[in-house]
Amino acid sequence: MNRAWLIILASFFLYGVASAHDYWIIPEDFQPAESSLLNATFGCSHTYFMSEEIPDITKFAIMMHTPGGREFPLALSRVNHKAATIPVPILGKGTYVISASSIMPSYWTSTRKGWVPLPKTSVKNVIKGGKYFKSIKTFLTAVSPSDSFKKNFGYRIELIPQKNPTALKPGEELPLVAFYNGKPLAGATIFGLFEGFNSKEHETFPIDEQTDEQGEATVKLDKPGTWLIGVKYQFNTPNDPDADYENNRAYIMFKIEDTAR
Repeated sequence: MNRAWLIILASFFLYGVASAHDYWIIPEDFQPAESSLLNATFGCSHTYFMSEEIPDITKFAIMMHTPGGREFPLALSRVNHKAATIPVPILGKGTYVISASSIMPSYWTSTRKGWVPLPKTSVKNVIKGGKYFKSIKTFLTAVSPSDSFKKNFGYRIELIPQKNPTALKPGEELPLVAFYNGKPLAGATIFGLFEGFNSKEHETFPIDEQTDEQGEATVKLDKPGTWLIGVKYQFNTPNDPDADYENNRAYIMFKIEDTAR
């Protein structure tokens, strides 16, 4: 193991595992220049759009998907208690996708002394326990959009836009399809909000929909700026000794440019 990875893993164990529910990959620029290198941060938090905790990076595969259909893993350059930094190469024109997906479940168990990041069988005084899977995708376009946005990556749970989200204008609709284990996910909750929306002051999100029998839903994006849209799917697992339920979430992030400027 090289020195860089030793530093990353040491930082991970020093700062601990995040217990936050929502995850994202935020690039420093959603419209990067052609032939450039930009940084993106992989983080999570109870406060939307503000990375406050590091995900368990040992349980995720972080990938780059190019306009030409190439896929390759991305390395981390820095890890601190708030986020992991990912250098992202932009090699040509088109729409890129940065993704992170669970390669193994994360376990969280509620006990009489609080939540712990372990399966039920590893702790005492259990109240309930769950296992969690996530996928995160961020869309950005260099110079001009391409149709590379609509590829199904085959993640356990996945949300796939049917229009290029980087080419949308405020007020337009975005059709989506949700998948679980490769099949359309019916009856799942689609939620979404824009950066600046104070979720604590509202009972519902700006986007609150359900997928139909084909796993489809259409959402209206009425404001410019950065949007986070997700799908969540949870069910009980009575035959699993390690968890009482399985929780799955998929997220997409993109930015709608302000056409009024």
